[in-house]
Amino acid sequence: MVVTATDLKTNLGKYLDLLDTDDIIVTRNGRRVARLIRDEEDVLAEVQSLYGILAGAEEKKDTAQEERAKRYDRIDWYERNS
Repeated sequence: MVVTATDLKTNLGKYLDLLDTDDIIVTRNGRRVARLIRDEEDVLAEVQSLYGILAGAEEKKDTAQEERAKRYDRIDWYERNS
């Protein structure tokens, strides 16, 4: 279910009751800004939702390490050939 932030603020109790049946997506100015879920939500589902984020962070870390290694290789080459 998608609701505006204003509607959620006005009818919070109603939407908290509806969380038993459906997640609630909150929008502000037409953009999605939040997702309300039941507290008993499956922990595995939450971890799986983070999988892409964590995988992307790991790839960035590997790329940064490779760039540093290339820089040090260039420095070593210049020191040996100077």
